[in-house]
Amino acid sequence: MSDVYCSTKFKELQVYIQSRLVYNCCKAWPERIDLDWLEKNPGKLFHTPTMIADRELMLAGKRSKSCEHGCYRYEDSGLVSARNNNEDQKITDVYNPLETLQISLSSDCNLTCAYCYTENSTAWYKDIKKNGEYKINGYKNENNNWTKLWSNIKQKNRSNDTKFFKLICNEISLNPHLKNIKILGGEPLLHQYLPKFLEIFSDKKITITSGLGVGDRHLEKILNIIKNKKNIIFDISAEGTKDIFEFVRHGIQWKDFLRRLEAIKSRSIEINFLSVASNITSFGIVSFYDMFKDQHKIKYNPVTDRAFLQPNILDDHSKKNLLDLIDDRCDSIFLNKLKTSVKNEYNEIDKKNLSLFLREFSIRRNLKLDVFPVHFLKWLDLN
Repeated sequence: MSDVYCSTKFKELQVYIQSRLVYNCCKAWPERIDLDWLEKNPGKLFHTPTMIADRELMLAGKRSKSCEHGCYRYEDSGLVSARNNNEDQKITDVYNPLETLQISLSSDCNLTCAYCYTENSTAWYKDIKKNGEYKINGYKNENNNWTKLWSNIKQKNRSNDTKFFKLICNEISLNPHLKNIKILGGEPLLHQYLPKFLEIFSDKKITITSGLGVGDRHLEKILNIIKNKKNIIFDISAEGTKDIFEFVRHGIQWKDFLRRLEAIKSRSIEINFLSVASNITSFGIVSFYDMFKDQHKIKYNPVTDRAFLQPNILDDHSKKNLLDLIDDRCDSIFLNKLKTSVKNEYNEIDKKNLSLFLREFSIRRNLKLDVFPVHFLKWLDLN
């Protein structure tokens, strides 16, 4: 069972209000919900026929198709997947109650992080609309019909007035075993309905996943609303420092990030870091780890849907430097997961795609590539 099993499929669900998609875990293939079916089957959002079938396959020791893209294929290449982060827990009831719900209120976001895409960032949407798709072999970052439709709707008319959102709120109230709600983006701090949502579900443990891509005044306003709510914590998306941070998380400066982080800490709000493991983040991830390891928990979040951004697509010099740094910190579970992925071989197609992507990404945002080592740029013919 352990070769294919994942307990997350038996207890977690991710919902995107904007596209009306549900994912039976954050890396699974999505399922679009039939609203008429959900209305006739209240309380069954976590137990659709597709989800039940997937769990039965796992219990039978067979691979679920919905998990191929996000985990199995990644593991087949010798890399550490999101599934490898799970605790060794075995749930055998395919109707096990929902315990954790991740919900994306919208894709509104001011940042264009290098490993993100239009479904999770309106800033990425605007880039694609203005400059067109990226011309990269086997990779698409395009504006689909859902993102186009969403961009034309004023925020005040989104989410809280849709039939789907109301049904989701009803599902939450009908799942008494639901303990945790994680609010995703885009950037959830930008959403006008966030304070009301936090108030409605104040009896749940709520995690806000944020890149802190908001103005200081807006952040202060949100923090003043939640300052006395002990059920709220922050998962901050970050994994680099200084120039690397600003390149990867384009749209926010390092000094602004630190100031906003301090504003949250000053309210005694619990903070964790959700750090993306990628080749381009690897040049700052160890310094980030050293800076925050004694203050906050750092969660490992592997890139899975863009092969050319995976941690092993690095030149030999960069790999050796990174592995030496990790070996000096051999007690770090977080860094040892990165080490496992980095040690794998790369292929020429992913190397070429990485070069094309970095060149295009930097040109569109007027960024300098000299934040990366010369030997890495030379390897990619970018120097």
